[in-house]
Formats: sequence, C-alpha cells, structure tokens
Amino acid sequence: MKGKEGNALKRPLNDSVYALPLFGRARVVFQGKELGVSRKGLALLYYLALEGPTSRARLADLLYGHGSALQNLRVELHRLSRALGREVFPKGQDPLSLPSWLKLETLGHGEVLEGLEEVEGLWEWVQEVRTRSEAFPGLPCRQELLRELSSLHPPFLLVLRGRLGAGQRQLAQELARVLGLAFHQSLRPEGLVYLEFPYPQVPLRELLRSKAFLVLSLDPGEEPRFFLELRANYPPERMRVLELSPLPWYEARQGLLAGYGFQQAARAYFLAGGQPEWIPEWLVSAGCPQRLLAQLRLQARWLSEPARVALERLSVALGPIPEQALDALGALPYLEELERKGWLVYQEGYRFAKEAERRFFSSTLPPGRRRELHERAATALALAGRNQEEALHRKALGEGYEGLLDPHLRQAVFGEGRVWEKRGLGRELALLLHENQGVFPSGQGFGLVLLEPTDKAYLDFASLEEEAVLELLGEAYAPADIPHPSFLGLRILGWKPHPTYRCTTWATWAWWPASWIR
Repeated sequence: MKGKEGNALKRPLNDSVYALPLFGRARVVFQGKELGVSRKGLALLYYLALEGPTSRARLADLLYGHGSALQNLRVELHRLSRALGREVFPKGQDPLSLPSWLKLETLGHGEVLEGLEEVEGLWEWVQEVRTRSEAFPGLPCRQELLRELSSLHPPFLLVLRGRLGAGQRQLAQELARVLGLAFHQSLRPEGLVYLEFPYPQVPLRELLRSKAFLVLSLDPGEEPRFFLELRANYPPERMRVLELSPLPWYEARQGLLAGYGFQQAARAYFLAGGQPEWIPEWLVSAGCPQRLLAQLRLQARWLSEPARVALERLSVALGPIPEQALDALGALPYLEELERKGWLVYQEGYRFAKEAERRFFSSTLPPGRRRELHERAATALALAGRNQEEALHRKALGEGYEGLLDPHLRQAVFGEGRVWEKRGLGRELALLLHENQGVFPSGQGFGLVLLEPTDKAYLDFASLEEEAVLELLGEAYAPADIPHPSFLGLRILGWKPHPTYRCTTWATWAWWPASWIR
C-alpha cells in the first residue's frame, strides 16, 4: 500500500479523482470517461458540491417529495456507489457531504448544469445556480499579486494562507493560466498542482522531488503536520508563504462589483468581509447565503463541541469582548482553543478574527436564545460599570441605552446641545495619506473602508493647530442593524504635533465596524 502511494506522482492520472463539470452537460467524469449515473444521482452530487452538507431529509424532499422519499434516497445512494465503483457516503452519514475524491470542475464552457433543470423539483434551484454564475463570471481577482507571482517558475511551493472565501483555488487557477501550466487538483508530475485539506498521503521525498508548481491552501489556526514537514525540508529559495487578506475595495469595484450601484456593491463587499469567493453570493442573496453558512459551520466542527457552542454564544458581542462578558457567556475555559484554532484573536481583548464570520454565527441563533445572551452580557457589564459596552446589548434588546453613552458621543450621535456653524472650506482640503493606512485615493477624492471593529483610518492634515470639524462628502454604507447608520461614526480622538509642524489626527468608528466614503 505504501509503495502505491509513493508512485502517485509518477502516474499520468490519479485514479482517485472524479470530476463534476459545472459547465455543459451534467455528468461524472473519471479518467477521461463519462460514468453512467442517473439524473437523480447527478442532481444529488451537484447539489452537495454547490450547497455543502445537506440532511438526508432535505435531499429526499427535494428529489422525491412524497411519503417514500427517504427509501427512494437510500436506493439512489446504493446505485451511486455501484455506478462509481466505490462507496460514496459512509453508512449512517447525516448530513451527507461530498467525499474529497469528488471535485466540482469550475473551468469550462457551455450552460451551467445542463440537463438538470429537467429533474422534477430542481428547476428553481438550477436557475438560481445559473444566476450566481452569471453574477460571478470568473473575473480574475488579485491582479497585482498575480503580476508579482508571474516571474515564478516550477518547481516551486507556494503556500496560500487564508480564511474561508479568500479564493485560494481561483487564485491558483489564474496563476496556472498566467504561467501557461495545466491546472490539477491531484498530484501530477508537472503543471500546477493545487492541494487543499485533506492533503494527500504520500512520502515527503516524492513531493521534494516533484517538478510541478505546488500550491498549498492553508486554513487559519494550527499549522498541520503536512505543511510543517514541507516547510522544514523544502528549499527556501523555491518556496513562498502568502497571507491572503480581504480583496481591496478599489480592486473589487473594478472587477467583481463593476456595474453595480454603490449601495448594492458596498453591501455585498461588507457582508462578505471582502472575501472574493463570498462577494458574488451576497450580490444575489437577499438573506444569509446558506451555502456560505454551511461552509463556516462545517469548519467549526473541528472545534470541540463546548468550544463551538461558546463561539456561537460569543457572536452576540461586537468588537473586543470585555472579560465580564466572556465570563457571562461561558467562554473563559475555551479561549485558548478558540484562539489557537484561529477563530478569536487578542487585540486589546478577545474578539472574533473576522467580523463577517461573527455575523454569520449570530444569524444562526434562535431569537429567544439571542435575547437571553444579550441580557446575560448586559447584566454583567452593568455590574462592572462598562456602560458603553452595555449600551450595545441594551440596544439589541430594544431597551433605552442613550444615557449609557459618553456625553461627547451622545452629543455627536443625537445632536444634543450642539450648534453647528457651517464655514467655508479651508486647509482640510489638504487631506493626505498617512502611511497608506485606511484611506486610498479614488477618482473623486479619497475612499475609506473599515471592515473590522478595531480598524483605524489615519488622516493627515497640514498645519492643524486648533480644534476643527471635518466635513465628509460622498456616499456611505453601514448595515441596518448597526446603531444609527445615518451617522458616519467618525470621531477625532486627538492630535499631536508633527516634527515638521504639521499635525496628525487619527480616527476610528464610534460604534460599528464599517462605513464608506467615496
């Protein structure tokens, strides 16, 4: 058995990979040949490939919709195993999930899921998938990064570290096109080979001798042994590790979001957390995209059950979470595991690594449960005298919170006791970038994008020597469930003299994670 694994790189085809082409006629392809799979069987496989793990009851209702649906589903699962020549789903598995050796092939031509619209009960779903594909026609992302990587050549090991939705596979596909290499998702002796978890079980020496361009997808959190062994032994001059940050707003606006109105584009970008794979889903979804939610919850299954439950409870807390709230929400014993596995980070207190992920988890809580958790946190924060953190939970409960705010913040939000006098434009027109943090030049001024509660935008002014008010003109976006979205939430925290007699101010958001100025 060991020798068979060791020869995986020498075979022209890996006999363990079955392809489901997204474009053209729906079918299963193995070693270049189409397998005889029924329409119902194909519908089941494609549904799992596109929507993620799904319960047997849901699949039975979707495909059959009558009293004997579950029995019919069991028969279809047996037929699938016979058609593919191996067991597809372990006995008793529920929800069903696509095995790692079955891959959705997203490159190709023709109509999406051709023929599956004829399967009874699937017409609407097939049309929805086609709408998604039209909204995301495979536009290349991260063009600056691709240009930077275009000088590399095999043999090489490129490690792409990123969160769900960061687009590692799409970037690898685009890189293969730029380099003129064949794209593979299984071990081959040449071309560009994209590997993601679960990684292949082959001897390390075979990978070190490979002449292919290897691209390894790495999730956040603990580094797996497969990666550590490669990094410890691979020649450093032929290896690079990249952290895939969210797609910059201006790049998304020129590509994935081109042609959409500002509010629609900003909503999709913000709710997706800037992740390129998630942006198209939010463009076509009025609510929470269930496929993305399934991806996130499936990854959370790698946590111990108590830690996963604690993570869901913490999702009611926005931004840095005070210790009193951590205790009230029962999360203190699990902080080390949640931080080690990449779900929480410590930045002046524990918080979610990504605000978009927190919002997903929060959306799964039943209304009564969510209310109970807000009450727990609010009570603990009130006893600790943490008024402003308490205010967020009071507002979520629909209770009065205005008196808990800092007087200056209350004045800014509600306009209490403040008379504004509009004056002519002055030196504030000299808005400059400060170390390129938070702000960027756009066609008609500057753009400002903050995705996380702790993000800051640094604004640099010339010769600011007295108190001043900054007037911002443009379009802004903030989600409806954030307090007072019509108020931009920008506040000047202070200023300090610069050695060249200029004055630097810095700003942050008072209550919510993101707003937009264009």
